[in-house]
Amino acid sequence: MISRAFGARVRLVLFFVFTWLGVVLLLAFLLNEGRREAERKAPSDALGVTSLLEARLAATMRRLQGNLEHLAASLPRDAFTLAAVGRYREAVVNELELFSGQFPEVSGFRVMDAEGGLLYASGVALETSGFAERSYFNAPAVQSGNALYFSEVITDKLSGRTFLFVIQPVRDAHGGLLGLVAAPLDLDVLAKIFETINVGSKGVVAIWRADDGRQILRRPAVPDQVNQVLASNPLHRRIESGEKLGTMRVPAMLDGLDRVYAFQRIADYPLYVAGGLAVDDYLAEWRQTLWVAAVSALLLFLSLSLVLIRLLRAENEEEVTARKLSQSEARYRMLAENSHDVIWTLDIPSRRYTYVSPSITDMCGYLPEDVVGQSIDARLTPESASRLARDIDQRLRRIAAGDKAASVVVSELEQVCKDGEVISTEVVSSYLQDADGVAHTILGITRNVSERKAAELALRETNRQLHARIEEIGRLQVALQELAVRDSLTGLYNRRYLDETLEREVSRARREGNPLALVMLDIDYFKRVNDTYGHQVGDEALRMLATTLLADVRTEDVACRYGGEEFLILLPNMPLETAIQRAEAWRQAIEELSVALGNFHITFTISLGVAAYPEHGKTPDDLTRCADQALYRAKHEGRNQVSVFSA
Repeated sequence: MISRAFGARVRLVLFFVFTWLGVVLLLAFLLNEGRREAERKAPSDALGVTSLLEARLAATMRRLQGNLEHLAASLPRDAFTLAAVGRYREAVVNELELFSGQFPEVSGFRVMDAEGGLLYASGVALETSGFAERSYFNAPAVQSGNALYFSEVITDKLSGRTFLFVIQPVRDAHGGLLGLVAAPLDLDVLAKIFETINVGSKGVVAIWRADDGRQILRRPAVPDQVNQVLASNPLHRRIESGEKLGTMRVPAMLDGLDRVYAFQRIADYPLYVAGGLAVDDYLAEWRQTLWVAAVSALLLFLSLSLVLIRLLRAENEEEVTARKLSQSEARYRMLAENSHDVIWTLDIPSRRYTYVSPSITDMCGYLPEDVVGQSIDARLTPESASRLARDIDQRLRRIAAGDKAASVVVSELEQVCKDGEVISTEVVSSYLQDADGVAHTILGITRNVSERKAAELALRETNRQLHARIEEIGRLQVALQELAVRDSLTGLYNRRYLDETLEREVSRARREGNPLALVMLDIDYFKRVNDTYGHQVGDEALRMLATTLLADVRTEDVACRYGGEEFLILLPNMPLETAIQRAEAWRQAIEELSVALGNFHITFTISLGVAAYPEHGKTPDDLTRCADQALYRAKHEGRNQVSVFSA
């Protein structure tokens, strides 16, 4: 009816008008969806920012709390009196310096008495007058418990830097306040963490107190708002209601910018972190897209107008176009007949070739007329013919079901040449469909890939050999690493491995509060054995001793050859009494051993020294020295016995 009512030119104009309007409507829909997606994504992005900051700050606070609690528990109680400062100053300051090096965010540690007087300090020198008059130093005195206390933000008069003091009270057995251990958090260092977070040019991140809503740190900084309570702060009201984290969109109270905020409580500490993404920032890309879409719509209108003009002119050029089409068909036929690859067409119902290009002769030795009319599987190997028949049936079913991706397929088939040679070919098949979507013809291109397949096989074999060599190198590296920490004669760990392991186990015992024992032993009169019976007998005695030790150690124990005939066994998580029993068992087991020398059997004994953490020493060197002194005493008192270190 439209064809009868309107001419060809009017139909073209209507088509392009409706096309342009459809594109404009589609762009409007996509832009609206883009804005909605940006709005939906902003809360999760803001929550991601606060989650990242909370994880970093919570980890810092946990490590700092652990060190403060350790210092509070380990410092002598009488060290909190002014009279004892001279006696404890060096030891306490060294301990504080040791912990100060673990925190780039902390400017040292401070120890004060119950009246706020500074007793010991490490790290950066800060202005320390007036501690006793500050509320956060008086709070532990009027409250009970050992929970951490946080100060207000303090600006140091000496350096101009800002700090937040984290305070651990130290109490006596009756709960009375002995003193304070404090660590000043350098807020300028924490601010650098904020600089690594991308919240846009107008975004903000801040740390607030959860108990009274005062601001601690903000980026971008607003110095006059530090330690101030932001009246009617909606984020703080939600924290006060018990929420741990959440999001909300509100205009900022400081600068009036509309932002999407996320907040999250920092673990169990009276602090929370907030991050805000400005609407202007997260919609900036969308606004750029809006301008691009507007320009694109204008360009599309101009383009369609030009196309319409060209199409209207094309009605007068149909004859020229038809002539060019005829020339084009001739050119494509020439390309097909001169292509190195074989181009062919196949009638799907009969499964027979309807056209084969002349390059079939160079590939297989057949003339095109020898192949046209033959079945598609006539020149394939049985396995390839069966696989191709299954693939064609499967493709036809998928095309009938509307699967457009099934119309083009690349496969590898084995073809038999006229001289009987079997070659590998790569076949690209396109299923041509009629107006009803029914596939009736296959257009195919066949290429000889025998040389490529041979190269691929050679490459796979080369890769296999290379992987085998890499695996062998890996095994050799593992063996070399094992030799680096093992004594070649006894198979026990060497002294180098012991030094690394002992340092680690002592640190673990100190951190977890577990016991640790060290047993040092050597063979009695070993030089006499070597001088009398030879070094081979001495080496056999060392090997037998090592075998006996390895048979009676736990998985976590570390048995080492310390040097010569000296051995050292590290016993993690083992009390002193149990270690003494283990040492006595080893002494008895060795006493029953003998080394065969012809018809003679040579026996030997061992002396053992035992030391334990923390009873005898708290450092690796102290433990080793105590075990060595215990061993010396065992030898001095008659050998073949176990001795425990005593001061």
